[in-house]
Amino acid sequence: MRVPGARRRRHLRRRLAARDGALCFYCRVGFGPELAGATIDHLVPRSAVDTWTLAALVLACRACNEAKGADLPQALLRPVPGRFGPGLVPLAPAASRTRRTPRLRVRGVRR
Repeated sequence: MRVPGARRRRHLRRRLAARDGALCFYCRVGFGPELAGATIDHLVPRSAVDTWTLAALVLACRACNEAKGADLPQALLRPVPGRFGPGLVPLAPAASRTRRTPRLRVRGVRR
């Protein structure tokens, strides 16, 4: 399928913003009224399903769109709001960065 022209992509961005709000689908960063920095992301990569229908598209900031790449959305789909910044970089409170993560122990397995 052919990639839509710039005029059609602008129209798609406006329709997606009206449907979902002018926010990045993944990190929830706002784009503002002109949708500056908003990119169109295919939930299912174009390499798997080549379509430009609204049902298959979401708005994403460039960093999140590039971080997702051609992966399927299951790993990134709507993470907890406020936990990720642009590019799907985890935002951790200062206290949790210094705390050690407990190791899991499995019965019968020695290390």
